[in-house]
Amino acid sequence: MSIALVGGTGIDEMAGLSGHAMTRVATLFGEAEVTQSELGGRPVTFIPRHGAAHSCPPSAINYRAQMAALKTLGVTRIIAVCAVGSLHESLSVGAFAVLGDFIDLTRRRDTTFFDSPDGPVVHTDFSEPYCPEVSEAIVKACGDAGINYAASAVYVGVDGPRYESPAEVKLYSSWGGQVIGMTGLPEAVLAREAGICYGSLAVVTNVAVGCPAPVSHDNVRATMRDAGDRLRDVIARAVELIPDKRRCRCGVES
Repeated sequence: MSIALVGGTGIDEMAGLSGHAMTRVATLFGEAEVTQSELGGRPVTFIPRHGAAHSCPPSAINYRAQMAALKTLGVTRIIAVCAVGSLHESLSVGAFAVLGDFIDLTRRRDTTFFDSPDGPVVHTDFSEPYCPEVSEAIVKACGDAGINYAASAVYVGVDGPRYESPAEVKLYSSWGGQVIGMTGLPEAVLAREAGICYGSLAVVTNVAVGCPAPVSHDNVRATMRDAGDRLRDVIARAVELIPDKRRCRCGVES
């Protein structure tokens, strides 16, 4: 079993992950930057979504290259971390949420590996959008750390890079969305297509409910830094708890 951590804002600064030599992995879809580190007593491959210098906006990330690179490296499990806005009054700034389902509203991204006219026609099952085994490890890790969290949260994925309007927030909330972000999709879809188990931990960095105040990226980064110790503890514990043998259906071809 090989584990990867995929993260963006704030995660790229986390102790134990930053400062390592970056290597480039070539794929059919372009190159991806990765580092090799250790968490929870296990080797972990880390992908900084936005690049080493955090220079790539969410809508321009090459998600296919990043997921293909992890497949090439033999990764079988992914813990993804994302900064999100809250669409539900019960989730305040600093709250954690383990994702259980999603609504994909991205429009300008390459969303599948199976779009070649010469390739196979594949319809991937998403009745269980996130890996139950990786998600269970994250849930237990939150409990072990004594951290309050929302389980099976519904993630709304948008292109960005702008933040949402008040009317959009009301609409997405009425659909059952609980958190909203710019980086979780199509990442989760591509991981499933690659046969890699994928679980995701969201950290609320702003409250979108009612849009009571302007949102800035500097505030988002500050919130992620404030959550740094708790986040590292949870991730390291989740890495420990992921079982060696897969019993889920994430790697089953459709």
